[in-house]
Amino acid sequence: MRTFARTFVGIFILLIVMGLFRQLSAAEERANRLIALLEAGKPAIGVWTGALAAPRISKVLATSDADFIVADVEHDIYDFSALHRFLLEIQDFSNRFRAEPRPAPVVLVKLANRGTWDPRYEIAESLKVGPAMGVWIPFVESRADVERAISAIRNAETSALEGLNIPRERRDIWPLNPKGELMLVAMIETETGARKAKEIVETPGLSAVQPVHLPDADTARILKMCLVRGVVAATDAGPGDIKAKVDAGYRMISVGWDFDLLRKELGDTIKGMRSAIK
Repeated sequence: MRTFARTFVGIFILLIVMGLFRQLSAAEERANRLIALLEAGKPAIGVWTGALAAPRISKVLATSDADFIVADVEHDIYDFSALHRFLLEIQDFSNRFRAEPRPAPVVLVKLANRGTWDPRYEIAESLKVGPAMGVWIPFVESRADVERAISAIRNAETSALEGLNIPRERRDIWPLNPKGELMLVAMIETETGARKAKEIVETPGLSAVQPVHLPDADTARILKMCLVRGVVAATDAGPGDIKAKVDAGYRMISVGWDFDLLRKELGDTIKGMRSAIK
């Protein structure tokens, strides 16, 4: 009887310890799975969209296998209400319509305000209206631009992330805070930005850099800076060149715009059907 009692108590204690371990593991688990991929040294694949007011597109994106979505408000009407609905739809549609359980793609908001302007108000609003996990800032041209954006992120009202059960101390920017769940991606796309790339890349707290619209030599130089500094490098690619981009050191890879993919698929399908009935 005593042996049985000791065995029972031992099993009971073991179960309690295992339960506590699972709770601790869950507490440490990344809410931002994009960061989890990058910390593991793995590439992440994403897609750009400007169709924030189109629920059917939201459903397609939410149920896709994309790791991240760039919600672009720079090239469309400035509409926080549409962004609010889009962010909620991505979470809702992902939960309701995925064939297999998987976290929703991480959404980063591509700002309308340029880094050289003052995007602090837009950053604060974007992180407040829904579960965005960071911002993607165009036309960054100096360290001051990055520091201003980082300050805005760190001081933004992030109550929208409460629904994702992200503790307040983790509603911070990564990697400035190693446990932070929010990201800042800076786009270097001008001659001035390329000239000041070193100070931009070396700004503490910057999550990632995307060089665009630059000469190949400047792009290669910025990529090398990112690799030396340990800053994630972002770019666009397709199935034909993604391996070369990953081998070069890029870790955030975008397949491009959703409407370009839709247009190509629709065009190829109709062309194939017309050929079949000739």
